Amino acid sequence: MKRRAAIASALAACLSGCGRSPAPADRPRWPELSVTELSGQAATLPALSTQARIVNLWALWCAPCRAELPALERLGMALAGRGVQVSAIALADDVFPVREYLAERAARLRAAVLGPRQPVVRQLGLDALPQTFVVARDGGVLACWVGARDWDAAPVRAELDRVLKDA
Repeated sequence: MKRRAAIASALAACLSGCGRSPAPADRPRWPELSVTELSGQAATLPALSTQARIVNLWALWCAPCRAELPALERLGMALAGRGVQVSAIALADDVFPVREYLAERAARLRAAVLGPRQPVVRQLGLDALPQTFVVARDGGVLACWVGARDWDAAPVRAELDRVLKDA
């Protein structure tokens, strides 16, 4: 319980300074996520990774979330060569509608489904969607943004490049 409170507190602090990269010692830690792949298989997204990650949390009912997915897919393709993984994690109980939606609009975007009632959703402080987290290889959260972004826009890409320097 104390660990959950610490994660929630750290991520809340990160969210309060959205867009700013905290010092390494002050970075909140990204949690391990139990997700369902679009194939229907259960999977675990680890807290640590061999790559820096951009993790976008979204939902089908969220129009701004849906609107940014194609640009997020393009961002993922652009950053793949730099060793940065881009993922879209849908908050949903059913994989099928998420899989069908993404097949039509962002088929090459790495995606999974996270049950909206899982405790980690509260730990992440997901009171608004979409939320996008930049996570370093060591699991430290470098930045987080609340709300849809134009991932194709030069200023957004420049800000992302600045944050990824610490990844």
